[in-house]
Amino acid sequence: MKRPYQITGLALMLAAVFLARESPRLRYYGSIGPGPGFFPRWLSVLLAILGAAMFWRATFGAPETMPADFYADRRGYIRIAAVVGALLAIILLIEPLGFRLTMLGFYLFILTALGRQHPLVTGIIALAGSFGVYYIVARWLATPLPIGLFGI
Repeated sequence: MKRPYQITGLALMLAAVFLARESPRLRYYGSIGPGPGFFPRWLSVLLAILGAAMFWRATFGAPETMPADFYADRRGYIRIAAVVGALLAIILLIEPLGFRLTMLGFYLFILTALGRQHPLVTGIIALAGSFGVYYIVARWLATPLPIGLFGI
């Protein structure tokens, strides 16, 4: 059971090296406080520490036995494929349809496929997660998000 943890630890350390290599291109500190390079630089340090700790524990710690239900059943793999497919759909549809419609469809699909709540709750969460988040990000934070062909 230690091989997946070793691979994950190495992947975290590689991500940390990438962030540490790219973050100096961004300004660390600006006139009003931390700049765009502040977060990636400290994230790279944190990822490197956590990745090294995970690798160390997996390599030199007490071995763990693999649980009997480590591998998902067929239904679990279908859910994983549904989430990955929905994320790929976001990548393809966010520019032509815009943020609000794309995220509305994403939330409705994911909450219906994975959730077990009432359809009214699913609809409220989907509307808040798409139109509500758009309003907060675009209006209050003044950050542009894709509008799409329909202007929605």
